[in-house]
Amino acid sequence: MDISKIEPGGTEGVNVFINCIKGTKDFYEYDNKTETFILKKVLEVPFPGGYGFIPKTHHIDARPLDVLVLTSNQIEQGIVVPAKPIGVIRLKGNVPDDVLIAVPISDKSFDQINNITQIENLEQLKNFLEIFKESKVEYVFDVEHAKKSIETAINLYKRGV
Repeated sequence: MDISKIEPGGTEGVNVFINCIKGTKDFYEYDNKTETFILKKVLEVPFPGGYGFIPKTHHIDARPLDVLVLTSNQIEQGIVVPAKPIGVIRLKGNVPDDVLIAVPISDKSFDQINNITQIENLEQLKNFLEIFKESKVEYVFDVEHAKKSIETAINLYKRGV
């Protein structure tokens, strides 16, 4: 799949390319050159939602902005999910490692969720990310910060940073 044709979306809704399926312990990265998924590691704990990235974005590490999409169902690998951002979890490091937290726009069970403070399993998400990223959570940011992160990531990509 040529992901260069997928637009990132905007601050109210982003397009998330799913690498890892909810419930799996397998962490895959998408390789643009071969257009395949490569197994990078097997985790100790399963993904609590679909995990992927927003195409045509760059985080400050020059990689696409990572996203954990909270879902009620499994969403298959390679699917693009239109999602509503609700917050950001930042992990410590030499370069901050931000993971955007989002909910699928098409899943009515998440209609009332508009901010990360509204989710019940925030501690579980933080624990998962600490294990997955092998780092400690530094901050949890609200939806307004998430929107700014998306704008910044789109602009960094456009500038080639």
